Amino acid sequence: MKKIRLGIVGCGIAARELHFPALNELKDLFEITAVTSRTRKHAEEFARLVGNPMVFDSFDELLDSELIDAVDLTLPVELNVPFTEKAVFKKKHVICEKPISINVENGKRLVDLYKKTSQVIYIAENWRHIKKFYKIKDQLYKIGKPLFFTWNIWVRLDVNNKYVRTEWRQKPKHIGGFLSDAGVHHVAAMRLLFGDIKWVSAVDRKHSDYLGDSDFLSALFEFGNNVIGNYVVSYSINGEEKFEIIGDKGKIKLIENKIIVNEEVIEIEDGLGYKEEFEDFYKVVMGEKENNLGSPFEALKDLAFFEAALKSKGNKVNISDII
Repeated sequence: MKKIRLGIVGCGIAARELHFPALNELKDLFEITAVTSRTRKHAEEFARLVGNPMVFDSFDELLDSELIDAVDLTLPVELNVPFTEKAVFKKKHVICEKPISINVENGKRLVDLYKKTSQVIYIAENWRHIKKFYKIKDQLYKIGKPLFFTWNIWVRLDVNNKYVRTEWRQKPKHIGGFLSDAGVHHVAAMRLLFGDIKWVSAVDRKHSDYLGDSDFLSALFEFGNNVIGNYVVSYSINGEEKFEIIGDKGKIKLIENKIIVNEEVIEIEDGLGYKEEFEDFYKVVMGEKENNLGSPFEALKDLAFFEAALKSKGNKVNISDII
């Protein structure tokens, strides 16, 4: 089996704690042959962790080497578009951490490039690979016609949280800060269940003084299949998480990895989807499947939800007007 020679670009939390453990399980598919980061010290530390690949002082030097077939970009959001463009110009495949970009207008550059290039541009949305959401989708028929969906998420991030302490998150250039950075996961899962979102009306608030941007959002919206959704998320307030789908013949609840369909309880062993994400990227690069899960256009739709929500200020904004 042919291995993809992979260059890691950015050696921070995502590379160390999320991507490398998955790649370490997929040594038959990937070989990490090169790394670079903002500082050489970080790159060298990461290189020792993964097995001493070649360390480069810059992204350009890494791209010009003959050591890689693809790059894995784990960078501040504002670098996603220019670094992807550079890699594609050098005929390298790209897997790039979400969100796709700082805003929809900037993200359209990658969608346009994706349409033109033969190189793979894969936006790494791991929640599109989490099994429990597919299991829920398979169970929807048991509650008849879905009518209403509510998801309340309360993530109390304190000032010492490792993500909070990341400089580019403290002064975000991407819309909504944590709201879009983490929230595109939630929208990806919602769209997996019910399809595209037509419109959204929302209010946002900033309750903390250390999270960089708004940290609370309450949104009402409608999917293309006429299911009404209510999504409440906070990164500064404690609360009780709630995930519930109401149909005309019953309801589905999700509590961690336990799915409750009417009175039936289904427990599912699940992970965070990173291994499955890289397996899918490999198949796309090898021409074994279409890039439907890592498509930049799908990632743009996830981000467009937040741009519409933050622009709405309680009024209805059509997603089609954003994209």
